[in-house]
Amino acid sequence: MSLTITELPHKEQALFRSALRLYEVRQYKKGFKTCEQILKKFPNHGETLAVKGMFLAYLDRNEEAYTTIKRGIEISPQSSISWHVYGIVCRRDEKFEEATKCYEEALKVDSENVSILRELAQLQTQIRQYDRLVETRARIVKLDGNNTPSYWLGLAVAHQLTGRYDLALRIISTHENTVLDENSGFKANNPDYRAEVSELLMYKTWLMELNGDFQMALDNLKEIRPRITDVTGWKEQKAKLLLKLNRKEAAASAYQDLIERNPDNNNYICSYLLCNGLDMSRPEDKDAVLEIIKGLQKQFPISNTLKFVPLTFCTGDDFVREADILAKYSLRKGIPSLFASMKTLYMNEAKGTALGKLFEGYALQLRDTKRFSDSTDDESSLVLMWCKLYLAQHADYYGDYERALKLVEEAISTSPDTVDLYMVKAKVLKHAGDIRGARDIMDFGRQKDLKDRFINTKTVKYMLRNNEVDEAEKTIVLLVRDDAPHKVQEIVDTQTIWYMREQGHAYRRLGDIGRALKHYQQVADSFATYHNDQYDFHSYSMRKFTVRAYNDILKWEDQLFTHHVYVDSAKAAIDCYVDLYDRKAAGSPFVPISEKPMKPFTRNGSAKQGQHNLSAGLGETKPVAVDVDPNGSKFVEADDYLERALKFVEVLETYVGSQPETHVSAFEVHLRMKKYFLALKSINSLKAIDDDYSSLVPMVVRMRAALDSDETFAAPMKAALKDQLFKAFGDASIESTIETHKQSLTFMLAGAKCMIRLGGESNVARAKDLLLQAASDRYGETRTLKNLLAAKDLLVEAGASESELATYATSAKQVFALSTCF
Repeated sequence: MSLTITELPHKEQALFRSALRLYEVRQYKKGFKTCEQILKKFPNHGETLAVKGMFLAYLDRNEEAYTTIKRGIEISPQSSISWHVYGIVCRRDEKFEEATKCYEEALKVDSENVSILRELAQLQTQIRQYDRLVETRARIVKLDGNNTPSYWLGLAVAHQLTGRYDLALRIISTHENTVLDENSGFKANNPDYRAEVSELLMYKTWLMELNGDFQMALDNLKEIRPRITDVTGWKEQKAKLLLKLNRKEAAASAYQDLIERNPDNNNYICSYLLCNGLDMSRPEDKDAVLEIIKGLQKQFPISNTLKFVPLTFCTGDDFVREADILAKYSLRKGIPSLFASMKTLYMNEAKGTALGKLFEGYALQLRDTKRFSDSTDDESSLVLMWCKLYLAQHADYYGDYERALKLVEEAISTSPDTVDLYMVKAKVLKHAGDIRGARDIMDFGRQKDLKDRFINTKTVKYMLRNNEVDEAEKTIVLLVRDDAPHKVQEIVDTQTIWYMREQGHAYRRLGDIGRALKHYQQVADSFATYHNDQYDFHSYSMRKFTVRAYNDILKWEDQLFTHHVYVDSAKAAIDCYVDLYDRKAAGSPFVPISEKPMKPFTRNGSAKQGQHNLSAGLGETKPVAVDVDPNGSKFVEADDYLERALKFVEVLETYVGSQPETHVSAFEVHLRMKKYFLALKSINSLKAIDDDYSSLVPMVVRMRAALDSDETFAAPMKAALKDQLFKAFGDASIESTIETHKQSLTFMLAGAKCMIRLGGESNVARAKDLLLQAASDRYGETRTLKNLLAAKDLLVEAGASESELATYATSAKQVFALSTCF
């Protein structure tokens, strides 16, 4: 039978408690040595083994740490300390679900340990187990004899997260006097007392609103006004409540007050219109809305938002009149982002055309008379320059790249030192397919103002899109702080996700899959860090009463992995892993491209490879993280490509399951893993989103082919799957789909890709024939630069000859005459 801490001799008990204190002050090396002293006499003391394992984890000896902890639990399975320690290590390694189970095991032994309950509550919030969170928070409040504010507030928040707003209100009403009473002791030595009280009162009012008690919330809001420090938040909530109570006159006055504070807040403006019974989306309200906006424009002439709002609902002559006001104001002010702010209007074809005519008229007036038709004063030459810049972007939007370049060149001749002109020229060249030229122009513009961080980062992005990885790295390190010990690693440490993604794409285009995967993983790791960083706020926000902001954090975190940078990187990583798997299956595995490894640095100077500073206590420094795998070899040399890809697939299915490409990626992985039922699920999910998606029929055809060729798969299940496919898609084929969508290059590319994947001389030859015609006129507007480059890549994959590629490049250049990328 194992010893517990109380059964150790007095000296060893003291050493054990000393080890726990050393953990609290982060003296891990000393704590490890203390555990070793105990284990010399009692080598099978389970709790000491577990604590020793914890210290090993913090000394970066993870494998040994878990082995030691598990050995300790085997010896002392009824020890809450052992389970608690295991939970701490799992939590440290961000294994939150496993950590939660460990804490629950610890509570089976020590059910009244508030420390364990408190940490369990954080974990349950982290993994969104809100129902269990309520139970845990309730136990904490029940065990607490001091009426601790963070405990009962935590319970209220738990009820709120489960939608039980009435219970949350009841808890706050029961306990709030311990905070609100200035004689209660909570105020003493608390410099943030006023702000924390303000937050608590505002949170209570918000709960009333969530519970549907709008009048009660409004009455409470008026009562608490003297104690509120967030005046803007108070005014916003008051205006919102008045509108919900249909007290439109009072609500209008409240929103008028808010507009005076911030006339560029679009939400205030829209709500103010609702107070007047108006809605910009209703055509019959247009005249009345315009009259109110005009009145606000007179009150707040500096508001750009008020100038832009009429453009969103006006049409015809009214639109031109309002656009004229904003355009002339912006041109005279020299606002480079004018086209960017107008771009959303171009989704309406009539408005895009009207804006083009309007600015063409300006250019003619300014060129001939140096003034606008309704003006008696000459305009600066720069006004014509900004007008030409807008027209260049207008022409670029409609694909007239030659005219766009001509206009931007004219603008540059007027003001050759204006950086924005070169940025627009570079963008036009990029859209025209001249990636190298775009990179050169962007870099030329950067030289005009080396301190402009925006154009510096834009230049880096263009260098990467031109596959100049080394040059991009030399440029971006100029933006890194001077005292950074390793500037390249600093870019990773500061989580510069746009750079890591573009770097991954560049390496992928260069055929270096290892480095590409390395950078995609860096993006994924950055997002994982964002997600895991919320952990500390689960307790901090309760202590500091910042509960409203905390709710915003939870909402933001819940949609974190929908960010386009993560989604794009995840899909690219899946494609890379699938490519590695296919190469290996074909007998020609990818070989990592070697490179001289980077020399590691510490913050105090250089260090030898492999050196580690084990002591990581207070006042001690760790070496800077060293890139031990600069080539991404560990990704290429792994033997679980599809399992790694599946991890990305699972995240995408959870967060962006509404995007068709998610299920295309999932299908590619499941099919290769021979998980045919999951592959069918991906097909059905895609069909539910878009039953005419370009990849849908090719996926069905490939699934049929996979089932036919897999002799190991059970015949009854194979028949059932084929039956399901037939019921949903009949005898759909690639040829019939391409014929049905014969004017769509997107469908042709999907079909050709499927033929190449199916293999066979006839399929590949047919795919090449189709791809060589990708620039044909019949495909019309679907001949985008992206699609034509995809066709080129598929030709290479299909083994096209140099002469075939040259023929294709010639035809593609007829569509994109300025291109250099074919």
